[in-house]
Amino acid sequence: MDLMSLKYFQFVAMYRNFSRAAEHFYIGQSALSRQIANLEKELGVQLFNRDTRNVNLTAAGSVLYDNCDLLLRHHELVGRLIEAAKSGYDGQLSIATVANFGPMFTDLVKKFIATYPNVKIRIDDIPFGELSDSIINGVYDLAFTFDYAVPHNDQVAKMPVGDDHFVAVMSADFPTTVGETATTRDLLELPVIIPRHIDPPFLRQFRLAGQESGAPSAGRIEYVPNTLTAMLQVDMGLGITFLPKAILGTLHGSDRYRCCELSDMDTSCSLLLIRRKDNVQKTVQNFVDLARDNRRVRRAPR
Repeated sequence: MDLMSLKYFQFVAMYRNFSRAAEHFYIGQSALSRQIANLEKELGVQLFNRDTRNVNLTAAGSVLYDNCDLLLRHHELVGRLIEAAKSGYDGQLSIATVANFGPMFTDLVKKFIATYPNVKIRIDDIPFGELSDSIINGVYDLAFTFDYAVPHNDQVAKMPVGDDHFVAVMSADFPTTVGETATTRDLLELPVIIPRHIDPPFLRQFRLAGQESGAPSAGRIEYVPNTLTAMLQVDMGLGITFLPKAILGTLHGSDRYRCCELSDMDTSCSLLLIRRKDNVQKTVQNFVDLARDNRRVRRAPR
């Protein structure tokens, strides 16, 4: 149904006069009559009974007139909703992450929700090793993950949103003389538990140092399925593991552990926000822009 024809009909019905309605829209009466005739043809009903002196609504015309304002307002609402979706102020956004990463971007998500309250946002906790694939395969719009876990893929856009570094983690009562800092050699003397999915550059150097040392203890690196398993064994005093420091602070009962900085190796890493390059949703771009601005503010000199 043509919106302008509906407005023409509304004013003819209101004035009960074609001439006055035509004057209202600054068009000729014959042009207005053609628009009404086209509307009647489209609807398959006669809307007006008219003679040389009177214009009255038919039963069908009365039904349309009673609902005309509702139709016009609904059309305007739909137009606003479409414009909101186009600008990213409405729509949906799905984000994949690991629950332990939450504190690293909670403020960012809250700021996005406050800025775009009509965007329905969904955040799922999925296995760390599946984060990149969830973006490559289009399952989620965005994902938070660490730089070392993102494979080279021309389809994926990456943006740093946070900085961190790995520390050695052990139970508070773990029997060792290692203090707040230690060398690679110091830690190679201890049983090391490493989740299979974690493989930052420093860990490769750590393994290589163990192989080159020829020390029997270097063979005490145990690979376990995931971080939870590693922390379970650490909690039981079976060895040490490596975690990003920010994640250590999110663990329940983190006071049961102590951490040790690696003094002779760069253990830095970056938290990345990743997405498919061909995902052109405005909600996605708005989130990325907000994340970029948020990082710029945090890194600005004070």
